[in-house]
Amino acid sequence: MTIMAASEADGPGAVRAILGDERLLKIQSSKLLVVGAGGIGCELLKNLVLTGFKNIEVIDLDTIDVSNLNRQFLFRRQHVDRPKAEVAAEAVRQFCKDVNIVAHHANIKESKYSVEFISGFDAVVNALDNLEARRHVNRLCLAAEKPLIEAGSTGYLGQVTVINKGEAECFECQAKPTQKVFPYCTIRSTPEKPVHCLVWAKNLFDLCFGPEDESNLLSDLAEAMRGATMQAEKNGGVDGEKLGRQIFEHLFHGEIKKVGELEDLWSEERPPPTALSFEEAAAQSTAPQAAKSGAAMLDSQKVPSVAADALGFAAAVGKMYSPERRDLIGKSVFSKDDAVSMDFVHCAANLRMANYRISRISRWDAQSIAGAIIPAVASTNAIVAGLEVSQLIHVLTKPADTPLRESRARTVWVRYPEPSRGKILQPSRLSAPSKSCLVCGSNTARVVVKELKSLKLGAFVKACIQGALGAHRPAVYFQGTCIFDPEYPEASEGAAEEGMHPEWTLPEWGLEGGSLLSVEDEGQGFSCNLLLREDSELSEELFPAGFHLEAGDASLQANVAPEDTKKRKAEDDLDAGGAKKVAADAVDLED
Repeated sequence: MTIMAASEADGPGAVRAILGDERLLKIQSSKLLVVGAGGIGCELLKNLVLTGFKNIEVIDLDTIDVSNLNRQFLFRRQHVDRPKAEVAAEAVRQFCKDVNIVAHHANIKESKYSVEFISGFDAVVNALDNLEARRHVNRLCLAAEKPLIEAGSTGYLGQVTVINKGEAECFECQAKPTQKVFPYCTIRSTPEKPVHCLVWAKNLFDLCFGPEDESNLLSDLAEAMRGATMQAEKNGGVDGEKLGRQIFEHLFHGEIKKVGELEDLWSEERPPPTALSFEEAAAQSTAPQAAKSGAAMLDSQKVPSVAADALGFAAAVGKMYSPERRDLIGKSVFSKDDAVSMDFVHCAANLRMANYRISRISRWDAQSIAGAIIPAVASTNAIVAGLEVSQLIHVLTKPADTPLRESRARTVWVRYPEPSRGKILQPSRLSAPSKSCLVCGSNTARVVVKELKSLKLGAFVKACIQGALGAHRPAVYFQGTCIFDPEYPEASEGAAEEGMHPEWTLPEWGLEGGSLLSVEDEGQGFSCNLLLREDSELSEELFPAGFHLEAGDASLQANVAPEDTKKRKAEDDLDAGGAKKVAADAVDLED
């Protein structure tokens, strides 16, 4: 960070004095790819340009939101709704007029950003905020054999490390914290926390306005939702707000009464939920909860009344059916940054909390949980970005005959100051690759399935290979024959003509316990083997998705705490003949 401070004050001469002619020339001739132009990315791009890097490409799929402006200092209010990568590139050109910086407003997971694309750079520097994309870039860099500077921050904590194939452990050598997986019955019938209700509300949004999806954990409500819509259309067109009130009555009154009648589900310690009609809710006070201790609060930080939530729910449905958005019905995808969909999810979740006597939350908190927002601190991002540039210089300028782990490159942790030492930075030598890592070490993972006979290949690929394993566009082979092609993920005439049947069960493909599958993902340059095993005793409570995937000693399927068996029985009773167990991912408020 001394380099950046000197560069700002004294120009290129100061950087030359610190690094020397040879190292500065190496920096100026290196070609970099920066992935991410958000909190860390803005600081990183500024540092790179001021340090002397001349050839940079930056990729980011996001656009600028007002909420970004407090910590992503390259952006101003007039930039809202513009692509982050493009604005960031424009801004850093002001620091150095002759920098060659190319912006890509795109997703790094698009097929054109392949191993071949990554091979055109001397190094890749990550500034990402999600696990899936970081795993993807990790695999691309390993396949292209290019060094990756990986970093992340959470609040006041951060980390920077260097990844290089065969020399230092990759991003997936160590098991990462996964999103919590909640049992179906908790989300569907017995929520206990706001996050349970928000998961339910997001599924409701998908059910009402998104593409048809049989795996939606509220799919049993689809017929009632379609019935209400069809009836409205017969009566001269859909009145969105009126339809919203009808959906309200069905969900928060009728369905809740049915659940409350399941005696095995409730006790004195856990009384049944309270049904709520639209008229009852709307008749209550509309004043939001007062600010605590007299502190000034934004309206979005106040907890709305039940009446405001009821009216807001109906209004959100009305907006979804407005002329401007009507064509998106059946195609919409929830986004925390879309005001209407966030209003719908917040109001629906709060009303469900009212049913179950759970303390309702503000829109601010709902947006954070529903969008899995990690708290960001601008000063931490600045420290992390500075450390990334330092490690990048160590990697690019080390002698060719010096192994990476013997160079000055380090893993650096940003921590709270230790009382005895008063230091916030904790460096450590790079670790060797893990032999049990499925990505850069061992090439075989074990997957334990509760029941093979009813598991369809397409569902298995989506949940296990793409979900838990993190493959992007996997092709699956058995005994040298392709049984799943990413071009045909769903059953269709075209798929059948190519011999692809994702709707077939695993046994229909000849798969049984002990079968060995090969997985290849050309987009990621990634391949591995999967060894199948069937275990009828696999715990549904610990593994609600119905499988357990592990590579070496590292589990790739999150565990969940067992639930009361009475809840499971009552849920089965509710769905008349056995509820399907669908895992719902969400980040808990405490996380």
